[in-house]
Amino acid sequence: MGESFGYGVKRVIGEVVGGFVTSVMVDAFIGTGLLPPAYVVLFSVGNMLSAVVLIAAMPLWGTIYLVGWLFGLSVMLQTGMVGILEAAVYFGVPLVVLVMRFWKMLTDWK
Repeated sequence: MGESFGYGVKRVIGEVVGGFVTSVMVDAFIGTGLLPPAYVVLFSVGNMLSAVVLIAAMPLWGTIYLVGWLFGLSVMLQTGMVGILEAAVYFGVPLVVLVMRFWKMLTDWK
């Protein structure tokens, strides 16, 4: 049980750090003029799309893993490493999956 939770925390931290590094690189390219500022929107949309695709795979993950994911995300949100929009996507979709699993557990329990 604890192993999945820890893996979920590590996974969300890894994803956020990867996104942070990418953002720093894009900002550096824009600052040096190697990348037009209009491409920032494309990178943001691509980043959000990849987050949705990643989260769409979550029904295959364990429930404890998802709880670890949400815990790690809350830590990253409190430290300011993720923005509100990203946090809404990263938090909302797993929360819906957990609620659906809980509901299914209750209805199948009868």
